[in-house]
Amino acid sequence: MTDRPSWARLIVLAALVATPLTLFPATVAAHAELETATPADGATVEGTPPEISATFSEALDPERSTLSLRNAAGERLAVGFIDPEDPARMIIDPVPELAPGVYEARWTAKGSDDHLERDTWSFTVTPAPSPSPTPAPTPASSASGEPTPSATAERTPTPALSPSASPGPTDPAASTDGDVILPIVAALAIVLAVGAVLLSRRNRPTTGA
Repeated sequence: MTDRPSWARLIVLAALVATPLTLFPATVAAHAELETATPADGATVEGTPPEISATFSEALDPERSTLSLRNAAGERLAVGFIDPEDPARMIIDPVPELAPGVYEARWTAKGSDDHLERDTWSFTVTPAPSPSPTPAPTPASSASGEPTPSATAERTPTPALSPSASPGPTDPAASTDGDVILPIVAALAIVLAVGAVLLSRRNRPTTGA
């Protein structure tokens, strides 16, 4: 009779001891843990990344959860916010222009309990690749392979005037001047001829009777 109460007490004590142990993993699981970081920890990106974000295992308390970006000197460059479409995600967008170097993202996360989680991750920015030069456009041809009218016009030589080409019309004013001058010259020649004949006769000596 005395053994039964002793066993009962042992069972009760064991249950009391086991209860906190069973609840402890649930308490640990309630902490907000970082699941995904963008860019990833230790990653190297070319040029400024389009966004910096951190996704956690549960929804975050916006009053006590923070995300910031710092350079190698520890200067804060930007601050993030809770994504309106995902309460378990903090994001920095837009991202300021980043020079080549190492950068650190610092975060503080508070989930459904009062425990705060803090940590950091880093990534490296390298110079963005230079854009390749754009080739000069070439003259386009038609789909049938025939040259376009502009190309044909450029290749068609301009015909030159041959030496035997007929001259253009003469100036009417020049023809009229010639018709007027010729009769005047002819009249003057006749007058001079008649004058010479008369002068020769006048100077001829007369014979006496």
